[in-house]
Amino acid sequence: MSRIILLTIIAVFLSGCTSKVAKQTLEKYNQVFERVLTLEELISQTDFQTLSGEDITEMNKIGKELYYDYNPMDLTPEQVALCEKLKERVNKLRNDIIILTTNEIKNFKVTPWHHDELLLSQPQTYPIYLQKGEKLRWNITASKPISVQVCNADSRSVLKTYKGKSIVQDSLIVENSAIYFIDINPMGTQYIEFEINYKVNDMSRLGNATPIKVEQVECGKGDFGAKAVNGISMTRCFDEPRKFTLRGQLKAAFSGSSKALVAVQVPIGATDILYSMRIATSEQDRSSDGEFHKNLATSYKKVKFLGLPLYEKEKNGNVNLFSKLLDDNRPLRDEDAYCNMYVFRNQSQAKQFQDGTKAASVLNYDVDYSTLGTQSCNGRIPVKGLKTIYLAFENERVRFTNYLWVEVEAVVPKTEYFTTKYSIE
Repeated sequence: MSRIILLTIIAVFLSGCTSKVAKQTLEKYNQVFERVLTLEELISQTDFQTLSGEDITEMNKIGKELYYDYNPMDLTPEQVALCEKLKERVNKLRNDIIILTTNEIKNFKVTPWHHDELLLSQPQTYPIYLQKGEKLRWNITASKPISVQVCNADSRSVLKTYKGKSIVQDSLIVENSAIYFIDINPMGTQYIEFEINYKVNDMSRLGNATPIKVEQVECGKGDFGAKAVNGISMTRCFDEPRKFTLRGQLKAAFSGSSKALVAVQVPIGATDILYSMRIATSEQDRSSDGEFHKNLATSYKKVKFLGLPLYEKEKNGNVNLFSKLLDDNRPLRDEDAYCNMYVFRNQSQAKQFQDGTKAASVLNYDVDYSTLGTQSCNGRIPVKGLKTIYLAFENERVRFTNYLWVEVEAVVPKTEYFTTKYSIE
């Protein structure tokens, strides 16, 4: 019997309703009956295996909300029977929907991580939040042997380990509600194909995977998941900024000096020194004077968690790091103030400059790191194994006095350790 004919027969059968209560009963009956027909047709045509988690959750919600009852007042026995039949039909449909959607949980999988062709050269970690009793599954394929670990991030424990295999396919029913992760080490550079999914036990977990916040935090060498990174430590070479007065050439002929020199004692193990030089025509101090060490430390903290080596011993490997630190902390410039800065690596040459027995132009200074006619600036000077480096300054201006504030930091490579911290967003 077609849907239209069935609705027509029911409408005629209930048309004897004359009271207000009976008419309301008829209207409600027609609404519920129409909805029941729609849901039954939908269920009969639905392939549950193609539904998303949201679809299944929504259908389960519809089933639980499906309800019908009626007021028998002013209804004929035949009308009561028809309403009772609809009530039974609604109850059966509700139970069928709940059973269907609940059973579908057993077949449904949530897949937060999937790649058909991912090129890996470094270990990569994939975190997932799971509730107690849920089943974690992974299928990983590579052309060459790989290493895989399955871990509980909260308890910091390794649950399963696979080494030297090109195919890793397994599953695990988790014993605790926690954040878990699967670490894939390609053992070189190669393409990896994998799917990481899980099965849930509760309807509320059928949606998208729980978002997880990932942070890199400092840790000790022996801590869980600790990874060594080439980092640096920075040490003040002066207790406070060295301040110099460089008189103009004309005034220096009568008193004072147009030159200044400072010896920088290099700590053991240092590879470079970083300097900040502020030049001004006024001898007034600024609040930023003396903050070079603190500001460098702040900048270093910002870049140290980028996931890249912080410092490389190979030639030019540290340029990017030092450039970033220095770019963030350039001193304010006085456009009318400038001088020459010379870098001496030999004590005798530095003394001759200081004593004025020879002009800087004939002395053996480091051309690569000396700057002529410079304004306020900062920079880097490689130590090259020396214990002392001499910074020399000269004001070539005839009339005007310059004032200098110089701060120097020594850079010592060190190994730092970081681990990954996971938390639910």
